[in-house]
Amino acid sequence: MQLQSIYVRFYRSLNYDFIRSSDGRYEPDPWDPTPRGNYPFVRIKLRPGITTVVGGNESGKTQILRAISAALTGAGYERSDFCRYSRFFGVDPTITKPEFGALFTDVNDEDVKVIQGATEHKSIAGADQVAIFRMNTTPQHRMYVRKEGKWSEGLHIKTPSALDKLNIPAPFEIDADVPLPDSVPIDFLASGAKKAGIGRDALRAILDGVKANRDWFASDSQVQAKAKEISSLFRDTRDATDDELKTYKLAHDLLTKVAGLSRALFVELQDAVRSKNGYANSIVDTINGELAKALNFPHWWSQDSQFELFVSLYEFDLVFMIRDRTGRSYGFDERSDGLKYFLSYFVQYLAHQPRSDGRPEILLMDEPDRFLSASGQQDLLAIFDDFAAPQDPSRRPVQVVYVTHSPFLIDKNEADRIRVLEKGEYDEGTRVVKSVAANHYEPLRSAFGSFVAETTFIGNCNIMVEGPSDQVLIAGVSRWLKTRGVANRDRLDLNRVTIVPAGGTRHIPYLVYLARGRDVDKPPVVVLLDNDKDGDEARLDLAAGGAYGDKLLDPELVLQLGQGLLDGLTTESPGGVVGIEDLIPFNIALAAAERYCLEFVPAAKVSDYGLSAEDVLTSDHASSSRPEVSVGLLKCLERAIAERSGIASFHLDKVAFARATVDVLAGNARGSRVSVDDIEAAARNFGLLLSKIAAKQRVAERAETVDRISSRINRAKRDFKRTHENQARNEDVLDFIEEISGQLDLSPEAEEVRAETRRWLTRFGIAEDPRALVRDLPGLFRAMDGLAYQATRGAERNASPPDDDPGEDSSER
Repeated sequence: MQLQSIYVRFYRSLNYDFIRSSDGRYEPDPWDPTPRGNYPFVRIKLRPGITTVVGGNESGKTQILRAISAALTGAGYERSDFCRYSRFFGVDPTITKPEFGALFTDVNDEDVKVIQGATEHKSIAGADQVAIFRMNTTPQHRMYVRKEGKWSEGLHIKTPSALDKLNIPAPFEIDADVPLPDSVPIDFLASGAKKAGIGRDALRAILDGVKANRDWFASDSQVQAKAKEISSLFRDTRDATDDELKTYKLAHDLLTKVAGLSRALFVELQDAVRSKNGYANSIVDTINGELAKALNFPHWWSQDSQFELFVSLYEFDLVFMIRDRTGRSYGFDERSDGLKYFLSYFVQYLAHQPRSDGRPEILLMDEPDRFLSASGQQDLLAIFDDFAAPQDPSRRPVQVVYVTHSPFLIDKNEADRIRVLEKGEYDEGTRVVKSVAANHYEPLRSAFGSFVAETTFIGNCNIMVEGPSDQVLIAGVSRWLKTRGVANRDRLDLNRVTIVPAGGTRHIPYLVYLARGRDVDKPPVVVLLDNDKDGDEARLDLAAGGAYGDKLLDPELVLQLGQGLLDGLTTESPGGVVGIEDLIPFNIALAAAERYCLEFVPAAKVSDYGLSAEDVLTSDHASSSRPEVSVGLLKCLERAIAERSGIASFHLDKVAFARATVDVLAGNARGSRVSVDDIEAAARNFGLLLSKIAAKQRVAERAETVDRISSRINRAKRDFKRTHENQARNEDVLDFIEEISGQLDLSPEAEEVRAETRRWLTRFGIAEDPRALVRDLPGLFRAMDGLAYQATRGAERNASPPDDDPGEDSSER
C-alpha cells in the first residue's frame, strides 16, 4: 500500500477544515461525523516521493509532522494536545482527544486478506483504497474500505497487531539539532566510554599548570598541601553531556557505518597513541583513506568541488578537519555552523539503514534550513531526492516529508510537492492551501512575504522574457516535459535559472544593462524575444550596447521566436509564430480558454459554442488596425469568444491563460477535446524551444566561467611578473601553477588550463631541479600571457555542435 493522505482534526492549531465546512456543496466523508455534527478533517496529501510543507512562523508546520507520526503509530499525543480554540475544548466528554487518519492507495489482494483478518469482515475483496482512523467515539480504532468507488462504514479493527503485515510506513527523523562535533574521544569510539573529550585547551592548561608548579609534586606532603590547586587543574575532565553524546554517536556512525571501520581498529589506535606514534598515524591514514572513498563529498557539496573531510590525531581525540580548494586545512571551530549541520544531515543520510522487518519508511524533518546557506539548502534537496529515488539500487526508497519557511528549499521543478499552510482567525485553525503551483506560487508570497517570494528564487543564470505569462508558461512546460521523460539538458532546471519577466519588450535592454552593465561580476543572461517589431527593435538595442557603446550581451545569447535556431517552431495562427502562445496547438488553447472562463467568466460557455480552428483563426479575427502588428492565436481566440458570448468587454488574460494551458497539458482539464496528436505537437514545439534556451544557458554559463578563470589567471600572472621581473626559479613557477590550480573548479575549461600548465613542466624543464633558474623566462612569460586565454580557446572547442552550425549561426547574428 502507498500512503497518500494524512487526516487530522482537533489537534493543536489543526482544528478542522473550515473552508470545506462552509461550502454549500460540502458532502461529508464517512469519517467526518461527530456527536455534535460533521466536521471535515484537515487533509494533507503526500507525494509518493517528496512532500514540502511551507508556511510562515506559527502556522503549524511542525504539527503536521507530529500528526503524520501520530496517524501512523497511534502514539505521541495526549489530551493536552486537543485544539484549545475548538468549541469542544473542555466541554464535550465524548470529544477529548485529537483524531487522526491515514489513507492508503494501491491495495492488493494480500492487503485485503490482512484487512479481513484484522476486521473480521469478509466482503471487501476488490478494495482499492483503505483509510485507518483513530477516533474518540467507538470504535476508536477503525478502518474504512473503498470498493467500486464507494466507502464502507467504519469497520472495527479488532486485531490491531494484524495491521503490522500491511507494511504501514514507519516514521523516522534526521535530527536537525545535532551537528558533527569538532572532535571525538578515541575512548568513545573504542569502548563507548561516556567521558567528554579533554580537548586541546584543557590538556594545554594541565601541562602548563604542571610545568609552572613543579614544586607541588616534590613530595607526598606537598601534594596533600596543594590538593585543591592540583584538583582545579583537572576541573574540565568530566562526563559527557547528553548533547555531547549525540554528537559523538554521529561521529561514530560516520566512521563505522559510513566508512565501514571496525571498533577493533579504534581499540588498536587507543593503545598505539600511548607509545607508538608512527603506528597510530598510520591507522589515522587508513581512517582518512576509507573516509574519502565512502563520502565522495564534492558530489554533494556544490560550494567547493575540492572539499575534503579528514581526521587528525591529537593526543586522545580524533579532530575533524577540512581542506578546501585553497589547499589549506581548517578545524571545524574555524568554519560556519552551516557546514557542520550539512555534514550532520549527510552522515545521517549515509548511515541510515533500512528496517530489519522490511517495512517501508517515511522521513520526517523539521526545518532543516535553520543553519544552512541558500546553496547548502539546494545541496540538501539532492540528499532528499536520493532518499526518495536512490541512485544506489541496493537502497530502498523512502517517502520524505519536510517542513520549511525557506524559499531555497523549494524545488521549482516539482511544484506539486508543495503544501502551503495558512492559519485562520479565532476557531478556524490551520488549513492547507490548494492549487499552489496553479496560482503561480501566490500562496508562497503570503507564507514568505512578498519581497522574499519575488526576489529570492535566484539561480545561476537569468532567462529574460517579455512578460509574466512567458514566465508561467516556460516554467510550467518545463515541469511537464520532465514528466514526459525529456532529458535534463533539453529543458530548464528551475532551481538553477531565474526566469525574469521584463514587463514589456522595451524594458528588456534596460534589465540586461542592470544585470550586466554596471559591475565587474556579470551574471549569465539569455534573452527570449517575440517575433514582432518590438522584438526586432529590442534585438538591435541589445546589439548597440550600453551607455558607452559597450556590448552588454553576445548576440548569440539572444533568441527570437520563429527566427534562427527557433525557425522550426510551428503554429496554426494565421500570422505565424509571434508570441509564445502561438506555439500552443489550437485544441489545447481552446481547452485552456474554456478552463479560464469556468473560473473567471462563467457567463461565457465556451464548450457550448462548438468553436473550431476554421471559426477562430479567420482573417476577421486576425486583422489589426496597425499593419506592423501581427495578431496571434490568443487574440483570435479572445475575439471569437467575445463574439459568440456577446460579452463585448471579454478579455482573455495572458497569465491566467498560460496557467490554464499548463493544467491542460498536465491532464487536469476534464472533458476537453485535446487529442494525442495535439499533445505531441505541443511537446515538439516546447521541446524545441526549451532545448535551445537550455543550450544558450550552457553557453552563457560557460562564457561566465571562462571570464572568471581568465581574471584569476591574469591577477596571478601580474603578481608573478612583478615579483620575478628579471629571474625566477623553477620552484617559483611550481608555486604559481599550484596557486592557479587551487583556484580552478572542475569545469572542462579549467581542465584545459591545468593541462597546459602540466606541459610547461617538460617545455621549460620546471620539474628537473626546483632550485635552478628558469631557462627561458621570456618564453615562460609568453606562455603565461597565453594561459589567460586557454579557457576561451577550450570553450570554443568544447562548444556544442548545434551552436556552431554555420547555417543557423548566420541567421542568429
